[in-house]
Amino acid sequence: MAIATDPAIGVEKKGDLAGVFVYKFKINKQETLLAYRLQPNKKSPQEVVLLSLGSHENFYDAMKR
Repeated sequence: MAIATDPAIGVEKKGDLAGVFVYKFKINKQETLLAYRLQPNKKSPQEVVLLSLGSHENFYDAMKR
């Protein structure tokens, strides 16, 4: 996946979701969003923490809860 080679490929959100990155891609022609955070790690420069995966519908509302 693209995030493994370039963790900053997603768009960093602002406001209530500050610090969360969202990467958009398609699965079976449907847009899918993956939310994640980048955190420092002692063993590697950054650790990718996956937060949510789903379709665009209500994605951001669910993330704020």
